[in-house]
Amino acid sequence: MSDRERFRVYVLGPFRILAGNVPVTMPPRSRKPQELLQALIAFGGTEVGAGVLIDSLWPDAEGDAAYHALETALYRLRQLLGAHDAVRMEGRKVSLNRDQLWVDMWQVEEELRPTHNQEVSSIEKIVRLRSLYQGHFLENETEKPWILKARQVLRDRLLRSIRDAARQCEHARRWEDAANLYGSAIEIDSLNEGLYRGLMLCHRQLGDHSEALQAYGRCRELLKRFLGVPPNEKTQALYHSVRERCGLP
Repeated sequence: MSDRERFRVYVLGPFRILAGNVPVTMPPRSRKPQELLQALIAFGGTEVGAGVLIDSLWPDAEGDAAYHALETALYRLRQLLGAHDAVRMEGRKVSLNRDQLWVDMWQVEEELRPTHNQEVSSIEKIVRLRSLYQGHFLENETEKPWILKARQVLRDRLLRSIRDAARQCEHARRWEDAANLYGSAIEIDSLNEGLYRGLMLCHRQLGDHSEALQAYGRCRELLKRFLGVPPNEKTQALYHSVRERCGLP
């Protein structure tokens, strides 16, 4: 956090706000100001339309009453933060002041942007991303449509970045690094069969057949428990190829 930033906002995992190193307490009556801050982050934080916020946070309100509800929540959010200029509203557009707020989600999005810096390895990048990504977006909050959408988009971007790094390692025949990356991705999405196949392939190439079979077993168990389906044909074919390599029927 730079010297200018006064607040740290964490939305990946449990929601919390720090002013410096001191937690900002959000009393129960401040639910709407808190949701307003969360929604602003979900919608990008810059020039978010009043209509978008009203539709998300006050879907049953209409006309002047809806706009007044937004203005009231905005006023109370500024009071809670003790910083009027941390949240700005101009021409029915609301923005968070990035000079005053550091948000973990923004940092992840910055890390996910393509870079041509050859000095930074893909593994180093993923390590930084995983240290920032402490949980899914607002994972303990009520699963409203705007929360679910922001959560899915960010998770998919992160998983794509990890898969790309794993495939680079596979291409370079760095099977152990690739296996670690697939394992990291499975921690984020434990029902993604493609990730288990990648992990199994790496263990097969390393000769760690028991590890590959364990990965398959975990995949099969979770798919059956949560989705009620078996692994697909590709995953089963890879499983049987591992068994054949280690001499099992």
